[in-house]
Parts: sequence; C-alpha cells; structure tokens
Amino acid sequence: MRKSSTLFKLILIYRIFNAFLTKTFFQADEFWQSLEPAHLKAFGYGNLTWEWNIGLRSYAFPFIFELGYRSCSIISSCIYFILSTFDKILLSTVLQNKYLKESNFLLGILKEFSLLTNAIPQETGYLLVLYVPKLIMAFISSIGEYYTVMLAYKIYNLTFAKEDKNRNGPTIIKIITILTLTNFFNNFFITRTFINSFEMSLTSIALYYWDWSFENLQINQFSFSLSLFISMFTILQRPTNGFIWLWLGIHKLYQLLSNRKWMQILRIVNAAIKSFSFALALNCLIDYYFYGHLTFPVFKFIKFNFTSSLSKFYGQAPWNFHIFQSVPIILGYNLPLFLYGMITPLYTGKDNRHIFKLIKFIILMNIIVYSMISHKEFRFIYPLQPFFQIISTFALFKLTARYKLNLNNNFFWILPTISTIAALFLCRVQEGGVMDVMYFFHSIKGDITSVGFIMPCHSTPWQSHLHKNNIQDLWYITCEPPLHLLEDTNSDKLLLEYMDESDYLYDNIQLFLYQNFPPVYNKGLRSPGKQYLHEWPEFLVIFQHLDDEFMKQYLEDSPYFEYTRFSNSFIHWDSRRSGDVVVYHKRPWA
Repeated sequence: MRKSSTLFKLILIYRIFNAFLTKTFFQADEFWQSLEPAHLKAFGYGNLTWEWNIGLRSYAFPFIFELGYRSCSIISSCIYFILSTFDKILLSTVLQNKYLKESNFLLGILKEFSLLTNAIPQETGYLLVLYVPKLIMAFISSIGEYYTVMLAYKIYNLTFAKEDKNRNGPTIIKIITILTLTNFFNNFFITRTFINSFEMSLTSIALYYWDWSFENLQINQFSFSLSLFISMFTILQRPTNGFIWLWLGIHKLYQLLSNRKWMQILRIVNAAIKSFSFALALNCLIDYYFYGHLTFPVFKFIKFNFTSSLSKFYGQAPWNFHIFQSVPIILGYNLPLFLYGMITPLYTGKDNRHIFKLIKFIILMNIIVYSMISHKEFRFIYPLQPFFQIISTFALFKLTARYKLNLNNNFFWILPTISTIAALFLCRVQEGGVMDVMYFFHSIKGDITSVGFIMPCHSTPWQSHLHKNNIQDLWYITCEPPLHLLEDTNSDKLLLEYMDESDYLYDNIQLFLYQNFPPVYNKGLRSPGKQYLHEWPEFLVIFQHLDDEFMKQYLEDSPYFEYTRFSNSFIHWDSRRSGDVVVYHKRPWA
C-alpha cells in the first residue's frame, strides 16, 4: 500500500509539472467544450458554442472546472478580506496618532497599499483561473495513469505462473510506469482540458475494477458494481466509449452462459440496471443544473454524429486514418513493442490466458469501428491508451526475459528521453501566440472598447484565459454548422454546398470585408442606413498568413497600425493559422 501511495505521488508531481509547463494551443475543444461553459457558469460572462446552445454536450466534465473556478473566487475574496481588514487597521492606527497622520511619506505608503489591496486579489484570482484547471487535470490524469499501472500489475498476477509473480511484479510496474510517463502523446495531451483525457482516466479506473478472472468470478463484489457505474457514466459523456464495454460485457455473459451460472447472470443484469440508474440520475442532475431543464445530451450526440451526416461538416478522413496516423502518434516509440505484442502470445501461465486475447480483440474491433466513422481525430481513440500501454509493457517484458536485456542500461533511456523532450517542447512553444494574445488583452488596464478576431473560428481560447468582462464588443468569425439539415433527407448533398462565415471569409476576403464591414479608410464613407455585421474594432487580431496575403496592404492607409505580434507556429497543418498572431490597434478617426 505504501509503495502504491509513493507511485501515485510520483506520477502526480510529474503531471503537475507537465500541466504547468503546457502553455500552447492544440485544438479548440480543449477550451470551448470544457473551460468556457464552466467559466460562464461560475463567473456569469463568456460565450458558448452551438453544442451547448442546443444541449448536445453533457456538463459533467465542465462541472469539475466550475467547482475549481468557484474555489478561485473564494480564495480571491479571502485574500481581499484579509488585505482590506489590515489596510483599515493600519489607516485607523495612523489617523488616531497626530504625529503619524502628518507624515506625507507614511500616508503615501498607505495609499499604495490601498491600491495593492484591490490589485493583488484580482491578479491572484486571474492566476488561479489559469492554473487551477491545470491542477485539476494533473490530478485526473495521474489517477488514470496510476490505475493503468495497477491494471497491468493485476493482469500480470492473473496470467503469469505463480512462481514468477513475486519475482517479476516490480519489473512490470517499472516498465509500464516508464512507458506511460515518457509517452509522447501522454506528455503532450493528457493534462490538457479535453474530455478525452477525462474519458481515458475513467476508463482505466473502470477496467481495473472489472472482473478479469475466468473461474473465480467476482461479480458479486462491490468493485465490479463500481466498474459498471464508472463505465456507464463514461458512456453518458462519450457514447463511443461503449465500444470498449460492449465486447467486455459480451465476453462476461459468454463466460456465465458457458458455465450455466444462471443466478450469476441475473445478478450481473441487476447490478447493471442499478449502476446505469445511478449513473443516469447523477448525469441528469448535473445537466439539469446547467441547462435548467431535464435533457439527455447523449441522444442528441448520437443523432448528430451517427444518424445524420452533419459530423462530416468538421472534416472527413480516409478509412485508414487511425491505423496509419492515430495509433502511431498515440503510441510513439512504443509502436514496435505494441506491434510485437499484438502478434505474439504474452502470457506464461495457464490461468486466465484469455485476457490478452480479449484485450487485443477489443483494440482491433474499436479501431475497425472508429475507422468506419467519417470524422476522425487522434484523440477519439485515446481511451484505448491503457490497452496500448499494457500490450507494449508485456511485449517489452517478454523481450527482456528472452534476450536478457538490462533495463538499467543508459541506452534504454535514449528514446524515452527524446520523446519526453519533444512533447514538452511542443507544449511550451508550438502555437503559443494564440494563448499569449489573450494574456495580453487581460493585462491592458482600463476599459477596451472592442476586440475582433478575423481568423478561423475558435482559434484562441476565450474568457477562460481572457477573464475580462469590461470589453464592450468582443467577437470572432463564426463557423456554425447547418443544423437546419438535421432532419433533411438530402443533407449529404446540401452539406457540400453549405458555407459558414469562416468559409466566406477565406473564399473571398475582399468581398467578405466589403459586405460585412463599413469602409475602413474614413468613417464618413459608410452607406447611410446600411447595417453591417461587424464594426471595425479598437483591436484587430489576425494570423500572419492573412496579414501577408491581404490585410497589411488593405490597412495601409487606414487608422490601423501594427501594435504588437506574438510568435505562434513554425509550421501548421492549416495554412490559414500559420505564422505569428498580429494585433492591430486603431487610432481615433480623423
């Protein structure tokens, strides 16, 4: 138990470091599907994407961050109370002393302290808003990795010969701990505020408490009911997680049927119904709190992503995307170990040898199913990471035993070190400008009239990193999907013709600006009575690509001048987001 506690602390310390070091942008969902709704609920200002406006997402994951944000407000208020009380005591003491109150120097110090009494809680509160979600994700991801390690150890005890268990158990723990902590994608992704990290952590916990045995069935134990509850709650967040539990459930029922354990079947059905009821009740309660009415986002999620073609709006990938891109990227340098583990037997004992076959089957079936879905992203198969790590771990364990490899050899650490440094470098550098620009606007003292982002939609975080509610007009170019096509039988064809605001912008920049903005050169040139979609803001934010292609020349004789820029990306898969983030400031109209 003590060693397990030490292991968790080690993982947690490392992931806190990982989370605090991460200051870059990966994908919009990192903020817009987690932190932004939580910030809006906690502080009362912000913006929601269309998913939240129609009730497509469950609020369970953002709710964790809302609790964190509310703790930020409490801490900030406590600091203000302490400082203001101390300020009042000092001021009262000085004013009651006729010699002290005549000291201009002392009164000046008190004045400065009074200003700090307001400034310190505000800046402390802002830092907490930035870093408390990181702490939360470090904790969640550490739990996920810890249970992944414990799952590997549990499977080792179930599958290996009894005489090997005491001797090689620590080796298994050492191998999987190294593989998971130095995995490239884990270091780059796991502490980011994506629901996929939350999903992976819940999955690893539920897998650990699952009954993996064949003869000594444990379905009557509380741990198995806990596994069912966590798995069903996870499915309510991401229905695709059910692809894992479908095969595990079928296999468990097959075990019971083959042994004619009818009472056990009734008990497992009863446990499943109870677990689902508790999970559904908890999830509905959280969603009711956010939406204000009873809703079931899981059904809308399934309708949008599976029973309609609208998920293609966010891109399509070839059928082999997960095989040739997702799996190699998520596994990193573990890939050769994983491939070797998939094609060779990994057990040495006679007990429960079905476990590795079952894990391999689940991996293959999930990749096949995910490959049939048009819209694909690396992170969609991230919940399979515990299985990936386990196969890689036992493959390396088998190789070390067969070829007498020394895991303490310095050569063994070359790939893990390179993998870790590469991931942490990307966490710190690549696409940092879109974060820096939000910090910049927060740092501006006083009111800002307006800020506009003319770039692909959701290219930056929003109030979760701006945390400033005194900007009168804060807007960005949108990319709303054609929700009106949800019920249209001809949606496949109509989807190809649909263009959102971002599409119109980059299809013809000059025409878009002419139709949606007043003339930028002189305020008096605007057409009388014409309503424009946007007004030229006080601060204009664009990517360098748009600046080089059009804006720099277009704004040459306008009131705008380049105010500052932030280094963002050396190279980008989306050319529209390439280069620096450029901030223009508008002089007063002549």
